[in-house]
Amino acid sequence: MRRAAGAVALLAVLLPALLTGCTADRAGTAKPSASPSADAAQHGPAIRVVSPEGAVPLGDEVRIVVRATDDGAPVAAQDATFEVVSGPATYPGGFETSATDSDGVASSLGLRAEGPGRVTIRVAVGDITGEVAIDVTGS
Repeated sequence: MRRAAGAVALLAVLLPALLTGCTADRAGTAKPSASPSADAAQHGPAIRVVSPEGAVPLGDEVRIVVRATDDGAPVAAQDATFEVVSGPATYPGGFETSATDSDGVASSLGLRAEGPGRVTIRVAVGDITGEVAIDVTGS
């Protein structure tokens, strides 16, 4: 009986740790999740990159995922517009638009990296505008 109680206690400690750090989107694909404590401490509006988490290779079509919050709360069901401000990348048509989900997350799927360097993208979600940057590496 002590062994079963010990196993339950261990699960009570480990299970929350195993379940944090990732969420799943509707397709069931794991994606990084925002830290609730980081968002709770945030004041005012913010747009931050969720993915990619590092440099992207030249020539790849880049998927950018951002999270929009206001005072730590997600900005949901708003149009998000992505536009390259500077750097070696373009969007077909000059920009891309998608909607935020219930977590304030929006994705840009069609950014084309055309050369190595830093790319700055202006993201507007509702009344919130911010700039995010990604690095493109050579081949």
